[in-house]
Amino acid sequence: MPLLHADADAFFASVVLRDRPELADRPVAVVAAVIVASANYPARARGVRSGVLAQEALLRCPELTLIDVPRAEVEEAGEALFDLFHDSARAVEPGSMEEAFLDVGAGSFPEAVAAGQRLRRRAAAELGIPVSVGIGRTKLMAKLASRAAKPDGLHVIGAGREAELRVTLPIADVWGVGARTAERLHGVEITRLGQIDAIPFDTLRRLCGTTMARRLRAIRDATDDAVVRPVEQRTTLSSEGSIKGYARPDHTPAELAERCVERVCHRASRAGLVATRLTVTLHPSEGGADRVLRRTGPTATADPAVWLRVALDLLDSEWLPPLAGLRITLTGLTTHDRIQETLF
Repeated sequence: MPLLHADADAFFASVVLRDRPELADRPVAVVAAVIVASANYPARARGVRSGVLAQEALLRCPELTLIDVPRAEVEEAGEALFDLFHDSARAVEPGSMEEAFLDVGAGSFPEAVAAGQRLRRRAAAELGIPVSVGIGRTKLMAKLASRAAKPDGLHVIGAGREAELRVTLPIADVWGVGARTAERLHGVEITRLGQIDAIPFDTLRRLCGTTMARRLRAIRDATDDAVVRPVEQRTTLSSEGSIKGYARPDHTPAELAERCVERVCHRASRAGLVATRLTVTLHPSEGGADRVLRRTGPTATADPAVWLRVALDLLDSEWLPPLAGLRITLTGLTTHDRIQETLF
């Protein structure tokens, strides 16, 4: 049964460019605290990568347009993207805020391709975001396929190509293998997956640890993970936003708290979770330490009306400095079913 790996292309940059079509073909980087968080493909073609300093990015590409991360807009887009994932699949396993493995119930590769194309069309039409989709029999193969699909495409790794990759894939390209592990394996002349057959398992375990050694063996044996596991249990959920958002009017703290509460409660409800406590973290606009306000709620719930009253009470109880933004966090999360069991 094939799986999908869906991954939004250059996510932060794609979100920003929705309202700036005049920049679509120009190099653009989205920056967080002077670090490039995301670069569009024209910028990548000029050597701009995530994680580099904005100053270094400008040296590589003087015509680069820098835009601050619109945190609230990015978070809303991520929520909408996962709503689309959940609407398109019977199981969703998040990888980050813009990517996930999907079980669409496809019994064949053609069925999976059709589902992937529908997902891509909807993401473009409803969200204005390009999503690349990879299809494979296991998570690793689906992940490799989505890499090959970028930008804005769909790629399938079928049985023949899968068998080839399990021999020829460079160790450094195996999802989850870090630079140090790859370096250790390269030190004993293991640069491709098939070459691990030449060393005893104890040697492999000594080089990269028990968990990774077992995983590499499973990949070679074609028994690696092929199950999409929804994340149904979290200890905390947060939503964050800025007082001044890109392409938005200024928000008051109360208005921003309402937006964040709605988002985080929606996220909790979708996962079947309820919370017992709320935290408001205030980010002063003039620097200094964040201020943290906490309160236990009247009941375990994911009702946004309940948690908004708690959040507004906390904001009203404190003198508020000028704020750059705030974060709402629900804690003490448990499933609704677990609460019912406790009551009975």
